[in-house]
Amino acid sequence: MKISAGLMAIGLALTASGPARAQQDYPSRPVTIVVPFAAGGTVDLMGRIAAEALQKAFGQSFIVENRTGAGGVVGNQAVARSAPDGYTLLLAPTAFAIVPWIYKTLQYDPRRDFKPVGLMGLTANVMVVSPNLGVNTVAEFIALAKSSPKPVLYASPGVGTPQHLLVEYFASQAGIKLSHVPYGGSAPALVDVMAGQLPMMFADIAPSVPLIQSGKIKALGALTPARHPSLPDVPAISETLPGFSAVGWQGLLARAGTPDAIVDRLNAALVAYLKTPEAARRMRDIGVDVKWSTPRETQDWVDSQLSQFEKLVKAAGIDPV
Repeated sequence: MKISAGLMAIGLALTASGPARAQQDYPSRPVTIVVPFAAGGTVDLMGRIAAEALQKAFGQSFIVENRTGAGGVVGNQAVARSAPDGYTLLLAPTAFAIVPWIYKTLQYDPRRDFKPVGLMGLTANVMVVSPNLGVNTVAEFIALAKSSPKPVLYASPGVGTPQHLLVEYFASQAGIKLSHVPYGGSAPALVDVMAGQLPMMFADIAPSVPLIQSGKIKALGALTPARHPSLPDVPAISETLPGFSAVGWQGLLARAGTPDAIVDRLNAALVAYLKTPEAARRMRDIGVDVKWSTPRETQDWVDSQLSQFEKLVKAAGIDPV
């Protein structure tokens, strides 16, 4: 049986139009946003904000699925193994750039297996000390540490957390020796700093502000490049250590291979929402500053964060497990 050139051309055109039509119709079914941490935390809340915004923009369900474990590895891996069709997305936080350097083996490559959609926000940390420590500035803390016969202790939410690594970065930049005491989260660490059991920690600004305002802890410096709006009277650490700054982040990623057309549609809808006063208000309430970006800018950001935390993990002397 012979097939005419005309019929073959029509068949090829129909075949080629299938993927294009699927991209134009996206999303035609529910989309899952994987949050690699437990419900109720900042990462989870950011995932739900993204889901609500995209659901409203596309008129299709966007469902948050919490896939927890191994500092985010379980959720990351689930998205890395998903189909590259835009129907499984990842709400990635700062930890995304840390776990590749604290685990010997991962079942995914953080650069090769994901395709950034866009950043959503940045989170800030602040250096806080016990009120009875007797220091009022970053410079005074550095002087105390240099004069101490033993390394000054500091608390963190746990080994390999951003706060742990950033304190080690601070110590190296300041030329001081500090000793790490890991906790099982930020809340118990803050409680012991307030009680004077430990002298210092780096803490998220949002939950720290009321404690600082009530005098339960003392803020010495923000880790942001300039003073943070929520603590305008607290200097940035960079005012004492020029160039020292670090921020946390949250962004939306897709599976590598997801068509550009789908990624661009998601980015456009996400950015449109992030530019609204509602987005700024909701995110400010959970301690996040709005930050949008193009997919290309997001890729550059993620790459820079992976490189930064690779250096910080090595500097902190953390042996991968």
